[in-house]
Amino acid sequence: MNIKELIIKNDMSLTDITEQTKSYCPLPWSHLHISAKGDVLPCCIGNWDLPLGNINEQSFDEIWQGDKINKMRKALIDDKKVPECSTCYLKEKDSGFSLRHDNINKFHEVSKEMVLSTNEDGSAPLAKPVYWDIRFSNICNMRCRMCGHFSSSKWFADAESLTKDGLSNYSTDSDTAIIHGVEESEKLLNRLEEYLPYVKEIYFAGGEPLFMEEHYTIMNKLIEMGLTDIFIRYNSNMSIMKYKKTNVIDLWKKFSNVYCAASIDTYGDRAENIRKDTDWNVIEKNIGLIKTNAPDVWVTIAPTIQIMNAYSVCELNEQWITNGWVNRWSMSWNILSNPGFFNIQYLPDHMKEEIETIWRSHLKWLDINKSAPAAQTINTTIKWMNSGTFNADKLIEMCEHTKRIDLLRGEDTRATFPELNYIWENYWK
Repeated sequence: MNIKELIIKNDMSLTDITEQTKSYCPLPWSHLHISAKGDVLPCCIGNWDLPLGNINEQSFDEIWQGDKINKMRKALIDDKKVPECSTCYLKEKDSGFSLRHDNINKFHEVSKEMVLSTNEDGSAPLAKPVYWDIRFSNICNMRCRMCGHFSSSKWFADAESLTKDGLSNYSTDSDTAIIHGVEESEKLLNRLEEYLPYVKEIYFAGGEPLFMEEHYTIMNKLIEMGLTDIFIRYNSNMSIMKYKKTNVIDLWKKFSNVYCAASIDTYGDRAENIRKDTDWNVIEKNIGLIKTNAPDVWVTIAPTIQIMNAYSVCELNEQWITNGWVNRWSMSWNILSNPGFFNIQYLPDHMKEEIETIWRSHLKWLDINKSAPAAQTINTTIKWMNSGTFNADKLIEMCEHTKRIDLLRGEDTRATFPELNYIWENYWK
């Protein structure tokens, strides 16, 4: 199947593209993703072992029109699977839906002319990065249990201690706490400035983007250029609303389309345990400030679904809907697959049944159309959870890691999460 031919012949709709293609994704024509190590990837879940280049070793133009990305573009036009996109293919196998499908819906029309102008060798002279996701560093103020030093500078000291104890999952990724993904960020931003008029969306994530100087540089540059209608999207722990002299809410009020996905997994003591250094009272205060002072800023819950929060995540959503902070149909879940010992697929069947009952009850309470994002999210996650097989070894590993982190941090996870007593009683050695 040749995507270019189908587009020309049939003027394929988004539905056609999504349903008929097995591999095509528009992002290699329209998306710039730079990891916290400076690696350029097709997207944030692209195969980390197969980067398209490194921004600290090559210029942006060398990577954007280089042999690796051109080879990838050529294969996708022929609807051939590429190893860089293995994560999406696995998700589609388990649940039928992936980020690839979501990107087709968002960026196909934007990328259409770029795709049609692609040469036989995969080079795409009209391709422009209209969607940015640059992880300038790993700067973060939290130590989430499912995270590590690669994505959080705050993890460095804990990672060193845990590595000495033989926990390789938490090894350090450099000799220093802060990893600068882009060594010369100012130079890169100056080079990319010419592309800003073409940009449709900028995604700020981390680490914690609200602690990153480069985030504010980009935002102020957009204001200076009058580009305040660009879609600004965040994945943030929502722990701060002021950086140096900048009030974040005042900054957001200058933009017409700001979307904040709150990376918050559950509530209260549970939230403070999963995302260490969280102050739950501060989080709720900040969300309230946003809704009071910048009501046009869209806030939604974007938890990382794992064993620790599977039982309580819907309670959080219900609380915030009741508070008027989030819309009942807009919830978006990130499904955790790594580290594997937190993966809900490995739970015993009776726990999966309990969780599914809770989630379906919440779905009934939401009373929303099945096509709403929240409904699709819940149903897709249920399907994905049930596609896996119980693994006792993974639960033992989860308990061992939890025990070590509890000892290091002076916490008692078993007391905080009594809903997981079956695991604690049977697999805590």
